[in-house]
Amino acid sequence: MQMASRKRKATTSQPREPYDTTYFVSEVAWERYSQNIHSQNILLKRNVNLFVTEYDEFRRELIRQNWHKVLT
Repeated sequence: MQMASRKRKATTSQPREPYDTTYFVSEVAWERYSQNIHSQNILLKRNVNLFVTEYDEFRRELIRQNWHKVLT
C-alpha cells in the first residue's frame, strides 16, 4: 500500500507595492512625499515671548543651532 503524496500548493504572493498603500493612493503621491516632505525637518510653529534682556541670548542660540536659516 502506497501513501498519497502530500504536496503543498505554492502560494502565489502578490507583488508588493514600493510604497505603503494605506497612506498613499499612488506611487506619484509617495514620490512627492519622499522628495519634498520626508527628508525635511519640519518645525512646529511656536510663539515665543521674550524679555528685552533675553533677546541676545535667544538670537545666539538660534545661530548656534542653525535655526536662523530655517526661520527667516
